[in-house]
Formats: sequence, C-alpha cells, structure tokens
Amino acid sequence: MKSLKIIFSIFLISHFISAEQLYSDLSIQEQQRLEYLSDNIRCPKCSYGNISSSNAPISKDLKKEIAQMIKDGYTDDEIFNLLANRYGDYIILKTTPSNNKLIFILPLMIFLISIFLVTTYTIKKSK
Repeated sequence: MKSLKIIFSIFLISHFISAEQLYSDLSIQEQQRLEYLSDNIRCPKCSYGNISSSNAPISKDLKKEIAQMIKDGYTDDEIFNLLANRYGDYIILKTTPSNNKLIFILPLMIFLISIFLVTTYTIKKSK
C-alpha cells in the first residue's frame, strides 16, 4: 500500500512538472494570456468545456498552437478571430454584448408589451 502511494505521488509530480515545462519558454505575462485565452475557448470535441480543462488531444493541440501564436506576437483579438473563422463562433466562450443584444433586449421588450396590453385590456374592460 505504501509503495502504491509513492508511485501515485511520483506520477502526479511528474505530470505537473511536464505541464510546466511545456510552456516554460513563455514569460509570466504570456502564460497569463495563454491561461485567459484557453479559459475562453471551447473545446471543439467536448460539449461544454474549455480547452484548459479538457484532456482531448485537439484541446492540447489548440493550446500549443495558441502558445505559438502568443510567441509570434498575435493579439488576443487576432487569436479569437482566427479560431472563430476556423471553427465558427461557437468555439468562443467570451461573449460580446454586440453579438447578443437581442438576447438582452427581447425579454425587456416582451415585458413592456405585456404591461401595455394588460393596461389597455384593463382600461377597456372598466369602460
């Protein structure tokens, strides 16, 4: 049992070390950008997860590709646009109000119209 714990501990430590070495050539700021981008990009294979939490091979490849784009000097918006052009807008988890105005405005419009209709119905009924 003790040897099993040691083997498991070695496995965990080696896993974390290899993950750190993968992006060790990025500066701290670039690593933060990579973390931000991978948190806001959906895994193309998974249903709802982002690429930072996914273990799918395509997510790992995308994360490596994003790290390379960061090294090459791409901005966050350029990376988002490039991936959206390749995979569609579905891949971007970061929402922008300009794309979703209807989602926010429609319930308000329905509410105001319903108040208007109820008020007019009540006024007509009272006459």
